[in-house]
Amino acid sequence: MDDKFLLIEKIMKIIIFITLLSISFFQTNVYASHKIQVMALFTDKVMISIDGKQKILKKGDVFQGVKLISSDSHGALLELHGKKRQFKLGSSISTKFKKPDPSQEFIVWKDLTHMFRIDGKINNTSVKFLIDTGASAIALNSNTARKIGLDYKKGLPLQATTASGIAKGYQVTLNQVKLGHIKLYNVKAAVLEGSFPTEVLLGQTFLSRIHMTRDGDKMILKKKF
Repeated sequence: MDDKFLLIEKIMKIIIFITLLSISFFQTNVYASHKIQVMALFTDKVMISIDGKQKILKKGDVFQGVKLISSDSHGALLELHGKKRQFKLGSSISTKFKKPDPSQEFIVWKDLTHMFRIDGKINNTSVKFLIDTGASAIALNSNTARKIGLDYKKGLPLQATTASGIAKGYQVTLNQVKLGHIKLYNVKAAVLEGSFPTEVLLGQTFLSRIHMTRDGDKMILKKKF
């Protein structure tokens, strides 16, 4: 009986240890942190260091979830992932924030040009997307298409109106487009001859197939299930 009791006690200790380890692992992965330091102060402009990367933010600019509300020679008011904090010159802080569940949503922050840009992949080749809700399709220029390995001239010929006039192009089907955990197959796109558009536009042939909401300086993308 004593041996059975000791065996049960050992099993319970192992279960408790595994449970505590799982909780610790979960908390480590759910939360992330930024180390932020104010390097220089100006009127409605500030130089800050975020995790060792120096950036100059103007009033209203957002970088990695950090937004400049206001600043002068005495200090800066920053919004850190929805929470406002006052900083003085040289002051620093390590702030913890809850990361989004990657299985539920993907967040894109407005960059310093007030546009939404995001790294992704087309057919397993890395590209930088510019999210363009006004574009009817994913659009890329012929130079980028060749780098990806698209045999775009086998696509359906088309003409598109650009800032430079009428451009010749081709409608193609991309085998796979990926943003973070969101992966879509057989996505229609337009390849235009020449160097326009200068960036790969992420248009409605992708965006209409996911859930997308705008919340101030961030855009929340969710996969449809």
